[in-house]
Amino acid sequence: MQVHCCSLTACHGSLEERAAQECKEYTEKKCPTPVVNDTRMDSMVFEASSRTIHYYHTLLDKADNEQVIVAKRSELRKALGDALKADPGTKAYKDAGFNFRYTYHSGKAPSKVLLDETYTEKNY
Repeated sequence: MQVHCCSLTACHGSLEERAAQECKEYTEKKCPTPVVNDTRMDSMVFEASSRTIHYYHTLLDKADNEQVIVAKRSELRKALGDALKADPGTKAYKDAGFNFRYTYHSGKAPSKVLLDETYTEKNY
């Protein structure tokens, strides 16, 4: 699983405004990302009402396997959480108590969500 983050580049405006702008710019410029480890990031959205940075991914090929995802869910959740904790690019957002959500859809059945994990301040 990949974790992508925004980097703080703006020096003005609220942190929420910067998050919204950076997520929008990242999505417009870089999404969908190239496939790495059978995973593609489709978009990154800031949800102001819950102060959540939401990453949308698609699982492809071997990774697009619901049985494996269900069986490995706790390991996948831990791996995503560990990557979030270690990511210096999200530090300002973590310091401000933002939430982070990762949604993984099936490439074979795009409306099917295979994994949906949210991390709050208590998780990082």
